[in-house]
Amino acid sequence: MTQARLKQLVHCRLLPTAVSVSALCGASNMAAQTTDPVTARGLKHSTSGRSLLEAAVTSTNMMTSGRGPRLAPSWVVQAAAWLTVPVYLVESLPDSLATPAVVPRDCNCILVDLPVLTNWLRGHSTGTGRMSLEPKYILTFMLLHEVGHLNKRTSGADFANGSLSQLNIDPSLAKADEEDADEFAAGVVRDWSTKEPASTTSLEANFVAIELTKLSWNMQAYRTLDEFGAFATGKPSVYFDQNLTHPNLAWRILRSNYLIQQSPETRQLLQSFEEARQRGKK
Repeated sequence: MTQARLKQLVHCRLLPTAVSVSALCGASNMAAQTTDPVTARGLKHSTSGRSLLEAAVTSTNMMTSGRGPRLAPSWVVQAAAWLTVPVYLVESLPDSLATPAVVPRDCNCILVDLPVLTNWLRGHSTGTGRMSLEPKYILTFMLLHEVGHLNKRTSGADFANGSLSQLNIDPSLAKADEEDADEFAAGVVRDWSTKEPASTTSLEANFVAIELTKLSWNMQAYRTLDEFGAFATGKPSVYFDQNLTHPNLAWRILRSNYLIQQSPETRQLLQSFEEARQRGKK
């Protein structure tokens, strides 16, 4: 196969782990090469937080070597590195619906919105009984999740005028795609965190696992202290899914922790959450 033909397949998304420098598949190869995947979605490029993204990308690549595409910050992707998935730092418009990290529809790329991530981390680490969270390892797990999407050639969301859109999305299929991506990320972390002998990569995986445990603790503190009584009633605003495309976040973290640790304790925590959710349906 010639290099020109391989590049053509890349642009058309027929090869799941290969992307062009622009990483955008449009109606033609020319559009894919010339359209900016960030501005085309109504978002802005950002330069803030590059060191954080670089560190998270490095950790992600260590764990996904041979199991998914290689990621690279968009500003270091070279013209010859067309087998690399670029990760763009973006900034959403004020008051628009946004997410910390996503593989947008029709794009072999990842968009990371660090201001949204910062606010997300603050919301999940502020309050009585909460632990501080390490952004690098939370972002690493998010990137592992996005690699799961790339491997299956599924997207996490679509955009309309700089805001996340849920139009023309099958809720059941979208949630199944999210669960599949979580399973991939959790599987990678589990494989490396239990690997012997210890290595730099296994240590990184264990750090990710620790942060997920801390995040789950913080979410439990919210349900127990801030939403006292929610467990007994299965309060819908706490235990049900918050939108059409993603399962309940607390459930996803409990499930990911169980998939990583596979201990009786993590299984019981997941089951207790699911039982509370059933109570809320009555």
